[in-house]
Amino acid sequence: MSDSRTSQPREPSPFGFELSPDGKTLDIKLSSRKFDVSLAKEFRSVLDTVWKQGLTGVTVDFTGVEFIDSAGVGALISVHKRFPAPAKGAIDPSHQPVSIINAAPAVLTIIELLQLHRVFRLVRR
Repeated sequence: MSDSRTSQPREPSPFGFELSPDGKTLDIKLSSRKFDVSLAKEFRSVLDTVWKQGLTGVTVDFTGVEFIDSAGVGALISVHKRFPAPAKGAIDPSHQPVSIINAAPAVLTIIELLQLHRVFRLVRR
């Protein structure tokens, strides 16, 4: 007799993490239409396992993501907070180690309303 629990395919991860060959940058690909409370805890947990000291940048690919809620925003901010703050804790426009690429208009609206475009580099590819 086969156990049906073991024969069911696993759901693919809603995100992928890949370190650059030199270990300096981390690329994150979100593969869900929503980056919300249902994913934020797992995102942070996986991030904890792949995070390396000495990273200089993170790219988060939002291609296909149509919605972000406060938990998703909090998860992004947690990535930014892992990097050392600029001198005296001031906001430095050149200190944007986290890039968000290909964000949908609805996601960009949230980021801009929260003035996080000052924290994250927004890139369209």
